[in-house]
Amino acid sequence: MTIGVVASGKGAGAAVHSAVLAAQVLGSGAIGGFAVFAIMDGEGRINHRVTQRGGIAELALPDSWLHAELAAAISSGPDRPEPLQQFLPGQDGIGLVTGHRLPNHTGADGVPLNLAVLALMRQGDSPQQAIDSVLADNPEVDAGLIALDRTGRMGCGNSRRTLRRFDTGSYCRSGHGRVLALLHNAIYFAPGNEKAVGELAWGAFGNDEAAYCFLPVSQGVPLIAAESDRIVLDAAGSVVSIETANPHLPGLVGRGTAICLGAEVWRGGRRLGCVASELIATIGDGRVVAPLAPAMMAVVMKKEGHVAPRAD
Repeated sequence: MTIGVVASGKGAGAAVHSAVLAAQVLGSGAIGGFAVFAIMDGEGRINHRVTQRGGIAELALPDSWLHAELAAAISSGPDRPEPLQQFLPGQDGIGLVTGHRLPNHTGADGVPLNLAVLALMRQGDSPQQAIDSVLADNPEVDAGLIALDRTGRMGCGNSRRTLRRFDTGSYCRSGHGRVLALLHNAIYFAPGNEKAVGELAWGAFGNDEAAYCFLPVSQGVPLIAAESDRIVLDAAGSVVSIETANPHLPGLVGRGTAICLGAEVWRGGRRLGCVASELIATIGDGRVVAPLAPAMMAVVMKKEGHVAPRAD
């Protein structure tokens, strides 16, 4: 498994969804295949949605799930062993356990690590106590674990074996009654973009503290010849046109890079930032016809002059 995420607080479902989507848009590697998304509803019931291909963008999530206050996800490449819920188990009234590498690997006691964590939480351990205990008993199992209980407490950790890897990353942040944590491995980002995954997730809670945000691009947005690459937004923040210095792009019929990395973003005569991802899509009649995949019908903007607060 290449990424696991948990969040608690108002908008936690949207934060988790944004984290995995950001990894698909910004990263390369074993991402965009299978995905499991889970929430605990207000009654303490666990609900899952799963897919084998296409990643988080293929899951038809109810709006209420994006507003859920306790949520988790896990994702990696396609076609993983069924049932996919084994990679993100939960128990009504107790909590959820996700992770990366092999969070469902059998431990020394013959129990999958994620289920062992869930059992300790059921007995009264905090998520962090449960994870610390399970990883202490299994230091050479290749796994990282993240757990979330019904009260919104979070625990997170990698085994000693996983800590020796040089391709892992993490993002943990809390504040304003919200908690976000993610672990990942084997996802490769352009320089400076790794932190954007966590920042996009944090911004999805509904605040303006994050240094990055998504800009959805609707089908039919016009491509206009110009002296420089620029995305123009309307007052509501929607993309209304894509200006390009590539003289061949507006007349292209077929696949092309509709929005190039580094293109400026403008609204009302003011530069807001620049894009940190590209939009590769089918182009025709001087317009964006369709993206290569549902997850790609958006670009990521790095906000102008914004310095992101430090995340643990």
